[in-house]
Amino acid sequence: MVKKVLFFNNLRSLLAISGLLTRMGYEVDAVHDVETGIAHLEKQAYDIIVLLEMPTVESWPTCEHIRTLTGIPIIVISLNATAETCVRAINAGADCFLRKSFGPLEFLARVSYLLQRSAAWQPQPAV
Repeated sequence: MVKKVLFFNNLRSLLAISGLLTRMGYEVDAVHDVETGIAHLEKQAYDIIVLLEMPTVESWPTCEHIRTLTGIPIIVISLNATAETCVRAINAGADCFLRKSFGPLEFLARVSYLLQRSAAWQPQPAV
């Protein structure tokens, strides 16, 4: 079954991450603002969220809002975050916080790990 990713891509020019996920077989819905992303979450199910932090807006309020809707894994990516920003995002519900620069293999490993961990916590159907 194809895993669905909701990618909050606040920088329209950064297409490498969604392209990488698509090439690896994930179905990616990319949104360019928080409101649209939240609307997507309210309408359909996703397996993981990738949130690219905007330079002028911290990610933690968005993580808090997402956590009121779902418990699926959240990966936050920041181009230049402080340690405090990272801690706030994790305390607000992010499962992973990546600072640029990181390689594609590291990113994919984190996605895979969070999806495996999430699947392990899903209740198994009664036989």
